[in-house]
Amino acid sequence: MTYPNTRGPAAPPTREALRRELKSGFRRAVGLTALGTVVPGAGLTQTRSRKFGWLLLALAIVSLGVGAYYVMRTGVTNAALSIVARPTVLQTLAVAFVIGGILWCGSIILTAVQSRPTRLDRARTRLLAGFTTLMVFVVAGSSFKFAEYATITQSTVAQVFGKTPTTPGAGAQVSEGEDPWAEQARVNILLLGSDAGADRVGIRTDSMILASIDTKTGRTALISMPRNLLNAPLAAKSPLRAIYPSGTFGSPDSSCDQGPGQCMLTNLYVDAENYAKAHPGAYPSGDQPGRVELRGTVQEITGLEVDQMVVIDLKGFSRLIDAMGGLDINVKLSGYGTKLTIGGEHAPDGSVFGVKGYFEPGRQHLDGYHSLWYARSRAADSDTFRQMRQRCVVQAIVQQVNPAQMVSKYPEVASILKDNIYTDIPVQNLPAFVELVERVQKSKINSVALTQKQKVYSNDPDYALIRELIQKGIAPPKATPKPSSTSTSTPTKTKTPTTSSTDSYETC
Repeated sequence: MTYPNTRGPAAPPTREALRRELKSGFRRAVGLTALGTVVPGAGLTQTRSRKFGWLLLALAIVSLGVGAYYVMRTGVTNAALSIVARPTVLQTLAVAFVIGGILWCGSIILTAVQSRPTRLDRARTRLLAGFTTLMVFVVAGSSFKFAEYATITQSTVAQVFGKTPTTPGAGAQVSEGEDPWAEQARVNILLLGSDAGADRVGIRTDSMILASIDTKTGRTALISMPRNLLNAPLAAKSPLRAIYPSGTFGSPDSSCDQGPGQCMLTNLYVDAENYAKAHPGAYPSGDQPGRVELRGTVQEITGLEVDQMVVIDLKGFSRLIDAMGGLDINVKLSGYGTKLTIGGEHAPDGSVFGVKGYFEPGRQHLDGYHSLWYARSRAADSDTFRQMRQRCVVQAIVQQVNPAQMVSKYPEVASILKDNIYTDIPVQNLPAFVELVERVQKSKINSVALTQKQKVYSNDPDYALIRELIQKGIAPPKATPKPSSTSTSTPTKTKTPTTSSTDSYETC
């Protein structure tokens, strides 16, 4: 026996119930879209495309887990540098960021479409579309920015480091293991500042500093090469010995390419370049004659092996300091007690012309332009004092550089490096050199002055004396003996010696 249906058809939802349903559906769609923006594929797992969502989510979790494990195992800095040191990895990352960004953006759009209520009103539909578009822009912008940074890094590394190989027995010997410097007690890096530019003929190395670093303690000696040094010894296998058979730059022929009496160390670079042009094949293919000659000559002058070399154009030096945010420098008076000039050159009659301003003495914050001129200025005194200022500026850079700030200006810094810096440090050794710089920052940096006060005369240098001074400068400090607690003698007062202008420059 059947009974009639007394309940009848279901009543249609009321307008209020429909409004609540659409409001709830709209909130769910916005929430899932936001979730899919934060975690790739997470929002999509709650739609009919849940399989694709779970796949994307699994890829994201695995990638993040592998990356986190690698960073935890090697450290943030080493992990980043190990990627930088591998161009193929950078290429892969750039492609991965692009493809991953496209998939991520597609999942966000698909999440919004599939989670949107079918009867959503026009105003909420537009609002959801606007929110989805914003989320896509956020993800796409981030993904493509990472891809751009990877491409910039690859280009910069290729330009600055080139394809310098790690040759056994050549350059700094970086070892495997916990301490990359376990097998090398000292690393000597030649820092060259060149004045290359559209208004200059050839390249003159106005700044030549050999940084000798104790790899265990980080204690560093900055050894300035006097730019006006004459009779510089050439390397034993130097091609320039064909015109300077005495083995010294400018002897017996002292004309060089700059004019009679101009065979100064600062002119060796361009002299080698000109010789190579006039004598093709004099230097091995791929070698840069100026760098080869300076490296060999500095080794002869100092008695130290030059492990690596860094060459920076001085205009790039100025831009790099600006990217750092400037330098805090204790500006000194000139060696003769007057204000240092900004710009200025010596005329043949001894007068100074072209002065653009003067430095006020005292500790102050200098931008790149003024930091460069503080290092280069010599119109108010001499090259001896300029060498000291250059060492102070180098010391300030090493001690004040902020890696986080440099990363925030990465494209600008990369452009500066690519256009203005050369180094023969193999890219594979970057992690080891970053660790070495950290040791230097935590230790003491001292100067080795090769000046008249030490009886080093540029026009007639005693190279045996120079090497002796350098050995004293790089020697570890002697332990200070502790005073005897049993001594009852009254200490005698000593007269404080008068500090000369040269002494005041020894401390930056």
